[in-house]
Amino acid sequence: MSDICIIGTRGIPTFVGGIETICRELYPRIKKMSPKWTVTILSRLPVDQSSRYTYEGVDVRVIRSVKASGLETFVHTFIALLYARLVLHPKVVHLHGIGPGFFSWLSRGLLFKTIVTHHSQDYLRPKWSWSARTILKVGELFTCIFANKIICVSAAVKQDLDKRYPFLTDKRIVIRNAGSLEFDNIDPNPRVLSELKLRSKGYILAVGRLEETKAFHELIEAFINARPKDMDLVIVGSNYVQTAYIKELNKYSSDQIIFAGSRFGQELAELYAHAALLANPSHMEGFCLVVAEALSANIPIVASDIPPHREFLLPEQCYSPPGDVLALEKKLSVDDFECYRCEDAALLQQLNTWQLNASKHQQVFSEFIHAG
Repeated sequence: MSDICIIGTRGIPTFVGGIETICRELYPRIKKMSPKWTVTILSRLPVDQSSRYTYEGVDVRVIRSVKASGLETFVHTFIALLYARLVLHPKVVHLHGIGPGFFSWLSRGLLFKTIVTHHSQDYLRPKWSWSARTILKVGELFTCIFANKIICVSAAVKQDLDKRYPFLTDKRIVIRNAGSLEFDNIDPNPRVLSELKLRSKGYILAVGRLEETKAFHELIEAFINARPKDMDLVIVGSNYVQTAYIKELNKYSSDQIIFAGSRFGQELAELYAHAALLANPSHMEGFCLVVAEALSANIPIVASDIPPHREFLLPEQCYSPPGDVLALEKKLSVDDFECYRCEDAALLQQLNTWQLNASKHQQVFSEFIHAG
């Protein structure tokens, strides 16, 4: 029997994505805090061809799904819930995202205490068809109706949810994510800079999955027009499929515009720490791990003016209207990016650790595990 079963992630520890980062950081800590609990992740993709493995005390089992855009998560969640009922018998099921949240009614019907984390309004992403968007919207509604507890990753997500679904609001809580990197032992001359032919404080950094809502195309246009002196633009991230959008972005690859692919752990921390500026022009976020990590690294930040970014309490000059390339160009044209440094916000973010995050989740899980 498992105590907690997690559904909604591609896998851990080497997969790109916000949910994947959260799962990698969160559940091993919960396992250490409550070693008697059995924590199982039912993921979608194998690691090194392994269909079952253990990561820092967390049991990871791969449940295969159809490989079809818009259907993979949906079908996987259904199969994983049946597997959980027949094989694992968990006390608590933790669903990540409103896609898996579509099946919160099934999870409750299978007699699981059901927690859903609402990460963002995924149906606003341009990549989805009208049918997929409809399923996601219904998933959000079903989450509000059937979940025993809803964890919102930012106050902005909860405020929006409360406004559109003003019922059963007492079961919604906010647990903000933490920055996921350690900056205590940064190499002054890291190998990753040599590999990418970069100078410390000689590049603007952008991090995220390569998709339209992240607005990397706008950042590239603003960078080309601004021509910041002696600066490169480094974009860290990838996607699981080679989309038309990625192919269009890659056309801009040059000595000054560098696509660094996926980076993790120490390499990613070093890229943050040695950057002159973090630019995040994203149009949509639930909670922005990228800004949290940049604050943890205490580097200057320019971010789009959207509610989840406002929660970080950055200085006013750090915000740029989303979609306004000219405004972003002006931000990148200043002589010194130090005007975008966020000392107070960085101190606040450093108090929001993953250990604190795990402790809050542990309290939520305990409520249902001990009740069962």
